[in-house]
Amino acid sequence: MNESTIPDNEFLFNKVKDLELAAAPNPNYHPGAGEDYVESAMDYSDFAFGFSISGAVVTVNAGKVRHGTRTAVSVATDDITIGDDQTWIFVAFTYGSTGTITSSTSEPVDTQTVHNHVLYLVTLTDSVASVESGDIKHLGDIFIPGAFA
Repeated sequence: MNESTIPDNEFLFNKVKDLELAAAPNPNYHPGAGEDYVESAMDYSDFAFGFSISGAVVTVNAGKVRHGTRTAVSVATDDITIGDDQTWIFVAFTYGSTGTITSSTSEPVDTQTVHNHVLYLVTLTDSVASVESGDIKHLGDIFIPGAFA
């Protein structure tokens, strides 16, 4: 192989590093990928059940819960004010009827009549809410197989 066709190793290293940062914007994800932290350009407010944050308020977009052959249930946009660190935001879906966006400081658990679908785990530092990429549990409409409830 002639020298002019050998790829520049530094160029390849930087491209791989860019891909790693885009896939997991946490600088601790891969040894050597943490020198130059690049924040993800993902805009989570573009999604159904996506979010945006202003101070301690997390605005959760509207979305739909689709449960088998039943009519989809629309869930309205809601603002959740975060008062405690490690707050769960989730959709409480009453089978076959309603869905609301709500929050709790303990991980939600389903009941016989309500499916609690976790969206994110929110941290609160100095009255500012944040959601790390690893704490996003769901984006987009929620699909529940028809066999459940």
